[in-house]
Amino acid sequence: MSKSNSSVEACTAALLSFLDRVATRVSCNTVDRVAATDMTLSQLRMLMVLSRSDHDLSVNELAEAVDLSLAAAGRGADRLVAGELVTRREDECDRRVKRLSLSDKGYELIQKQFRLRADDVSGIVAELPDDVRADLTSAMSTALESISDPITARL
Repeated sequence: MSKSNSSVEACTAALLSFLDRVATRVSCNTVDRVAATDMTLSQLRMLMVLSRSDHDLSVNELAEAVDLSLAAAGRGADRLVAGELVTRREDECDRRVKRLSLSDKGYELIQKQFRLRADDVSGIVAELPDDVRADLTSAMSTALESISDPITARL
């Protein structure tokens, strides 16, 4: 094995271990917060998909995006609409199609979840010694400069 392959493998292993540790810590808190909302994981996934969509989604599109049956997605959407987290309207071109989007209340819930996740990560970073935190910041900044952004790469 060449030195280059060895360093790639070592870096990959270290990065995966680091990400796994951070994800495990953050996901424990996230699970507790989701449980407190009385929403299912599928409903939370629906909210996340709607928050990232650049247009209102049909129930069919949402079902496909979260890998649920149309019936299960419809029931989940009904519950989110009843909870005022999602709005539903008729499609302008086909009144049989219902379009879903986040309500202001749904948007606020998702933003709160992102803020709480950022707080969780910040707590982990705060545990690092100052010199390790500085080295990590420098290494990640340099690495990010070398990695293309998939969104801007498509433009």
